[in-house]
Amino acid sequence: MTQRIFVVDDDPLICRQLEDLFRERHYDVDTAGSASEALALLEQYEYALGVVDLKIPGTDGLSLTRQIHERWSDLDIIIITGYASIKGAVEAIRQGASDYITKPFEREEILLATEKILEKRRLLDEISYLRSQLSDRYSFANMVSRNPVMHEVFHSIESLAQNDATVLVWGESGTGKELAARAIHFQGRRKSGRFVAINCAAFPDSLLEAELFGHERGAFTGAVQDRVGKIELASGGTLFLDEVESISLPMQLKLLRVLEQREIEKLGGNRLVRVNIRVIAATNRDLEEMVGRGAMREDFYYRVNVVPLLIPPLRDRIEDVPLLVAEMLKNNPLARERGISRVSNRALQALMSYPWPGNVRELGNVIERSILKTSGPVIKEVDLPTSAAASTGAGGAVRGREYELPLKEFLKRAEKEYLAAVLRRARGGIATTAKHSMIDAATLHRKMKQHGLRREEFRRSAREAERP
Repeated sequence: MTQRIFVVDDDPLICRQLEDLFRERHYDVDTAGSASEALALLEQYEYALGVVDLKIPGTDGLSLTRQIHERWSDLDIIIITGYASIKGAVEAIRQGASDYITKPFEREEILLATEKILEKRRLLDEISYLRSQLSDRYSFANMVSRNPVMHEVFHSIESLAQNDATVLVWGESGTGKELAARAIHFQGRRKSGRFVAINCAAFPDSLLEAELFGHERGAFTGAVQDRVGKIELASGGTLFLDEVESISLPMQLKLLRVLEQREIEKLGGNRLVRVNIRVIAATNRDLEEMVGRGAMREDFYYRVNVVPLLIPPLRDRIEDVPLLVAEMLKNNPLARERGISRVSNRALQALMSYPWPGNVRELGNVIERSILKTSGPVIKEVDLPTSAAASTGAGGAVRGREYELPLKEFLKRAEKEYLAAVLRRARGGIATTAKHSMIDAATLHRKMKQHGLRREEFRRSAREAERP
């Protein structure tokens, strides 16, 4: 289906120039010389994009853009003007424009802006379809994804569920490691047994031992009766050791008997108790590096890392955001009560432009806040951190002193800040940064060289941030 574009400009020469340019690229084009003509066209046809001059008879391009977005909220607008200013660009974005181009413009400039916006629209239309047609092929054990790497994770979970091998689930905080561990348990032959989870970082050594192994009556002050520990409680099912990297060296030694012999000895007891458990551990740290610096026993590491399972961060599977949002809205009681069933394309674009350092957990928090603030059936705006809003154009004021800069210098500074922020989130990853920025790797390398950005610095800062 051919995409349709409308052009609003009181200069017939500009209208003809843009009409010829777009028709060469096989777009359907309509032109209007005033705001009333443009609104009449919008009532009649469905458009993929509008190109609006800042100065038009009877009103102005910003007012027209605002009117359009009040009625057609998902329609993208490019503002064109012969009066370039930083304030004008910022105001255009605030009123809902997707881009701002100054006259006289180059053919390549207007075409590049057009194709970039229409490619985003194509993706959003596809996403809207997937959101409304969410099917079983994107869903597995309470997890959803259309990402090929995640589908490999699903396949691994299916295989692991059929045996009792010890699994180490690795991934950043908030990626859903416990959800993957639960899927292994509940998809397998142990699903009728208990899934017992313990966050190892939540207890000091003295309490962690009692929590895991249990104790006999009189084992210590306050032990007035026998207590079954988490390990024995999980017998017949699965023991999930979250944040396994926080377990101290002495406690690792005590857990080796459990991992090797499936036996425990309660505090204050003198007999061995056999346990029939499957062990799944989880971490967001590099355990091999911990072994290298003596923070983890090598034998303990090899016992928990029998089968590693990596959960990718959300920024590496950003196409899953619409599916995750749909699931969150479907499963949220308040959203169901208020009839909130979707987010607008503009809000979705903001969600997909954010690197999600907190991963799926952070996305869930953002959606929950948005549900609380939404009254209608559609979430139109989402609250993202200020830095993210500024980088996506979703909000945030430009500091006053930056208005004094020439436009070229301002854009150069903004580009450097943007790339530095994305590289920081991606830990210096070139492929991830290029994909997020919608540019190729060669272009990214060239821009990094221009701005004096070195990937090694971002990798080093990421490693330093992980150190205790």
